[in-house]
Amino acid sequence: DLPLSLRRQRQMCIRDRFKELKGKFFGIAFTDGTLQVRVLESVHDHLVEGTLMHHCVFSNAYYLKENSLILSATIGEKRIETVEVNLQTLKVVQSRAVCNGISEYHNRIITLVENNVHLFRQRMKAA
Repeated sequence: DLPLSLRRQRQMCIRDRFKELKGKFFGIAFTDGTLQVRVLESVHDHLVEGTLMHHCVFSNAYYLKENSLILSATIGEKRIETVEVNLQTLKVVQSRAVCNGISEYHNRIITLVENNVHLFRQRMKAA
C-alpha cells in the first residue's frame, strides 16, 4: 500500500487527467421531458454511478479512457442506465442498467443520446 501522501498525489493526478480529457463536455445535459441524460463530471461521479448501478464503470477506469465519454440517464433522482459514447464515432457503445441489464427505456435512451450528439461535436470543435 502507498503512503497516504502518495495516494492523495495519485488521486490528484487522476482527477487532473480526467478534467483534461473530459472537461470540455462538462455541463452537457439534455432531456426528452421524462428522461434526463448528463455527462459524469468527476471521478467521484463514476464511483457513485458504478456503486449504485453495480457495474464496472468505475473499477475499469472509464474516466481515463480517451475516446470514451460516460453519461448517466435518470428519471428524477433514479438512475436508469449508464451510457458510453465513443468520442471518435459519436456513437453509443453501450448503455447498461443495474447489474449490466437493459431497462425498459433502453432504446429511448440510445435515441435521445444519438439525437444530441451535436452537443458533443460542438464542444470538440470549440476546444
